[in-house]
Order: sequence, then C-alpha cells, then structure tokens
Amino acid sequence: MASKEELKAAIHAAFDAAVPDGTSYTKVYASDMRQRNYIVFQSTKVYNYAVGFKPGGTELVVVPVDEDGGAVSAGTPVRITDANRGNVKKRDLQGRFHVATTDGQKFRLTVIPSVPKITAAFYQLPVEQREEFEAFQGVRELICA
Repeated sequence: MASKEELKAAIHAAFDAAVPDGTSYTKVYASDMRQRNYIVFQSTKVYNYAVGFKPGGTELVVVPVDEDGGAVSAGTPVRITDANRGNVKKRDLQGRFHVATTDGQKFRLTVIPSVPKITAAFYQLPVEQREEFEAFQGVRELICA
C-alpha cells in the first residue's frame, strides 16, 4: 500500500487532471459509506471523493475517485456553485456534510483531518490532511450560513 503522502499526492494529481485549472484549488479527501442490510447479508459500499475549493469562496468541485494499488483515477467532476446548489446540511448524526445540486445530485461527505491506516484497511483511504481539513471547515461554514 502507498504511504499517506503518496496517496494524497495521487488524489490531488487525479483532481488536477480532471478539473480545468485544478491546481488553483485546495483539495481535501472525502468519503461516504452506504450500508444495506438484507435478511441474509449486509453490503457496504464506500465512495471516495476529491473535493476542491478556494478558501473564502462557496464553490465546490466534487470528483469521484477510485484507488487501486496506490494508483488513483478520477471520475467526472461535479461543480457546485451558488447558482446550482440545492439543499445543504452542515452535519448529520454521523458527522457528514450533505450538499446537493438543483439537478438532483447528492453528496454525503465525511472529511476528517487524518485517516488512520487501521480504518483505511476497511473503508477509507489513508491520508493526512490537517491543514486542508481546517480550510474546508471554513468553506463549509460559508456554504451553510
């Protein structure tokens, strides 16, 4: 498995490649875990995202990412601005930030300052992002104001 620094750099590089002028954004890793309970079994699906923002602004660019052996690939970016932002929720019971677009796309984002490797073994990608986390909290406050 790649180190925390290598994985963070790969996530940032995938974002930069998928988003025009991606290097001008501050980026943070976010995840969401969805569980479904069936009578016989339980399924868990983890979604990983690179979220770009500019401190002091309210625009978000959410890019789904997939990781395989330290290589990170980016999906299609979703730009969320004041013009197309739908409902937002600062925090749910699991601590996730909810943001939706007016065209029906919804994201539940868990952003934490450091993902320990033990947690990463099960669900999330191991990254260290304390400075980015603090900057994201400021943007989240502006969006939810």
